[in-house]
Amino acid sequence: MSPEPQNAFNFFRTIAISTIIILLWLIPEIAAIYPGKDYGSGILGYASIIALIVTIIAPLVYGWYSHDGNGAILIGTIPFLLMFGFIRIITGNGPVGSGYLACSVVYLAALSILGGLEGFFAAKKTTGYLLIALLLAGVWAGIFFSGIH
Repeated sequence: MSPEPQNAFNFFRTIAISTIIILLWLIPEIAAIYPGKDYGSGILGYASIIALIVTIIAPLVYGWYSHDGNGAILIGTIPFLLMFGFIRIITGNGPVGSGYLACSVVYLAALSILGGLEGFFAAKKTTGYLLIALLLAGVWAGIFFSGIH
């Protein structure tokens, strides 16, 4: 039995899903820096956990249901790169030295590549590729948590 053909790339759906993921990450970021408000770490923690789970699961689910490999790759890479790559520039918390810059680039590149590959393999829509995508999602989570200081 051969896998079903890949659907056409849907740019607007991909951008919409990526935007939703970015907005999920922005909610706790904006709430944490907004002066004069104490939202509590519980609410911000829950919002961050939801954003993290959506970031991990979105390329897998999108690729599996749409068969859109290109879109799944973009959903796996764009939100994370935009949120964590450019947030350093916007907030002014940029790299302090060349060692920090190199570690940040490797960290972001590894997570972006894994997220894209996760979506790519999920779009193949076979059990073997789904298991590979799930394994990549687990590796993504492991690398993400290893980068928290």
